[in-house]
Amino acid sequence: MFGCAPKTSELCPQANGLGDKWVDGVHRVMPWHYTTICDLVDHWQTLIAGLIALLAAIITVRVTLNVEQRKVDREIDALRKSLAVELRQLVRRALGAHASLQRVAQNSQGPITARTVESLTQLRAPVIYLANANKIGALGDDAMDVAIVYGLIEAARDSIRLIGSSRDPDDINPAIVAQIASVLLEACKHARSVLPKIRTGVAAHENRDAELIKMIGDVTGD
Repeated sequence: MFGCAPKTSELCPQANGLGDKWVDGVHRVMPWHYTTICDLVDHWQTLIAGLIALLAAIITVRVTLNVEQRKVDREIDALRKSLAVELRQLVRRALGAHASLQRVAQNSQGPITARTVESLTQLRAPVIYLANANKIGALGDDAMDVAIVYGLIEAARDSIRLIGSSRDPDDINPAIVAQIASVLLEACKHARSVLPKIRTGVAAHENRDAELIKMIGDVTGD
């Protein structure tokens, strides 16, 4: 019939309580508002799902980062303790080698041979330090001090190798022997400030640190 407004359900499927209404024969879009919690969730379900997914992603990333950081911390702690054990062994040998070389350089009654120097030092190449040289920076502020001690000991080892390949390995100048002894002592002196910072975590080792530091001080006179 003319003049009759069409049925709401025919022109506006959403007019049945979902926001659209016919007022005085005019189709009006009414602002949406929720009447129940379920209605709210239903209307904003896409946004809510997106926020939940974002939150889950953030939590996953944070958990992953925490796990990786703990792994790195464990590796650094293991490296620090391994270096601490090796460093103490090297410093004790270096201190003993210094005393032996110094004694030979000052009191030798005959020629000093390269074989004699090698037998008195017995400085083996470090294993832990060389295998982890690219990770030493992870020690932070202690990295430089550790590298200096190892560097000085390696310099002494290089000098001993050069003596063995010299023109006259059976007659080494006592001054050269004394110089090698001096380098070893310098390594020990520097180690005094390193040992308290690079700990093994083993009480037996750390209880002997005071003794080793005192021995170095007795030799240097500090």
